[in-house]
Amino acid sequence: MRTFILDKKLDELGIGVAELSRKSGVHRSTIDDIRRNNGSGRRRDNIEKLATALGLAYEDLFEESNEAPYAVRRSVGFDTKELIEFAERFDAEGNRSMSERLSKTASRIGIDVEALLDEGDALFNGGNDDGAKGAYARAKDSLQLCHFPRMKKSLRNYLDLCAQEGNVPPIKLIYDKAKDCEYEDVDFFAQIGTFFLRTRQSDALINECFDIVDKLIELRGVES
Repeated sequence: MRTFILDKKLDELGIGVAELSRKSGVHRSTIDDIRRNNGSGRRRDNIEKLATALGLAYEDLFEESNEAPYAVRRSVGFDTKELIEFAERFDAEGNRSMSERLSKTASRIGIDVEALLDEGDALFNGGNDDGAKGAYARAKDSLQLCHFPRMKKSLRNYLDLCAQEGNVPPIKLIYDKAKDCEYEDVDFFAQIGTFFLRTRQSDALINECFDIVDKLIELRGVES
């Protein structure tokens, strides 16, 4: 799990938020929002300004950790699967707002993304398309960078299910998260781009996706 460690760096360097704001030019309220959200929903340029002000690189403000975040650790024992089942029940009854609220709560507490992907694959292979799509959809809501290599194994199934209904938003969300995480897998983005073509998305979106593919191919060539 990738953790945003700005507070840790501030403690190490003995710098307060007010001083960081002054040095970086990033408004204090913006810094507070970034800290509260563990760096999520962040603008990269603001993170880079904070890193530069601290004499660090962008990547220095993140670290990989096997430890679950506090919000998850304090909820050990909570049955997120049961919460999701309630969300699905409310959705079936037409209470979409309650369904979405319960789903979001379960996601914040912590969902085993890879277990959901495995469940989706099993349902897909067993011919249960609706069940598979539901598992894939729940997994995508909690995707992080570490899940993308595993997600690619299930993505083709999910693409096929979404394409049957012309349902693009879930795939667009995965695409946006991959861009935000700076995931660097050529095949992954090429697969998404092909889906955008198949579902006749805007030329701008298709070109944007394949621009990423071209850039990654160039980088791969440079590295080799």
